[in-house]
Amino acid sequence: MHTKLLELVETIITIDKSDEILVESFFESISCSKGEILEKENKVAQYLYFINSGFIRVFYNQNGDQVTTHINCPSGFITSFNSFVTGITALDNIECITACEVLRITKKDFDILCHKSQNWADFARIIYEKSLVYNEQRTNDIIALSAEQRYLKILKDYPAMIQNVPLQYIASFIGIKPESLSRIRKQIIS
Repeated sequence: MHTKLLELVETIITIDKSDEILVESFFESISCSKGEILEKENKVAQYLYFINSGFIRVFYNQNGDQVTTHINCPSGFITSFNSFVTGITALDNIECITACEVLRITKKDFDILCHKSQNWADFARIIYEKSLVYNEQRTNDIIALSAEQRYLKILKDYPAMIQNVPLQYIASFIGIKPESLSRIRKQIIS
């Protein structure tokens, strides 16, 4: 169950057998059902999740609507990051869009793992940096690209998302209403 995580780590840094054993001992494997809420708003996020299979979204509630701020797929990390890192109450929810197989780790265990393994600490720092770059690019895309361009970018970069995630979540993720996404899809087809 830890294979994908260890393979991801190995693409970024070199680890040894002791690092593998530590990762396997700290990350717990769980199965989640479609629609399951992993972390809830108004509570402190308890876990960081690594997705082995399935799709998970981050959303918050605004005036009765759910606003999707992030969609993640294998092999990625997801949680309410602000809450997980700082220990403050989360403003968002983490929901399984599909049935998922994930690995999870508590903040306390994550910190212990970083302390015990310099390789893991280096990996975590690199993933954090990549996350910052991704989020900055996503912000730039929302500002600079049209809705159609944002949708085409998802089609190109994340085709599995289009096949596995309901369009209402994709529309929210790219900052438009589902009806607008339907129009864009019709224009692209014709």
